[in-house]
Amino acid sequence: MAAPVISLTNAASAVITSLSYGNIDAGSVSVPQTVLVYNNFGGTNTISNAVNMTLTTKTYNGQNTNDTIANGQEVVTNLSFAVKCTSQGDTTYNAIGGSTTASIGSLAGGAGVIKGVIGGDAAVCLLTLQAPANVTAGSVQFLLRCNYLYS
Repeated sequence: MAAPVISLTNAASAVITSLSYGNIDAGSVSVPQTVLVYNNFGGTNTISNAVNMTLTTKTYNGQNTNDTIANGQEVVTNLSFAVKCTSQGDTTYNAIGGSTTASIGSLAGGAGVIKGVIGGDAAVCLLTLQAPANVTAGSVQFLLRCNYLYS
């Protein structure tokens, strides 16, 4: 069976390639953004399920450490990004970054699973940026990484 095809969409089902949180003051939390993590979005054939699905952040260069602040080093090392996967029943936000991950899953698939059904299946996630009081001011870019297995 074909490998999972992962896509991110907003709440209106428009595919997204980036998120913007605007200005966030030190010691503040951003407004949560709803992101659907799809497997097989709009697909016409069944494909493999994505299992052991997790999210984390990486610096803009794909690193956990040894990068610049502008490339997200503080976001990753301070675990400043958080996810709440409402489709798998999460009630609190889980801080993520580098090797610290959070499980995500769809309502149909359950915890850590997004099914590869025709038309797609999605984990519904609320994502927020939590700026610590001692954060360095300035623009920051970083990566959101989906990890999964399939067979």
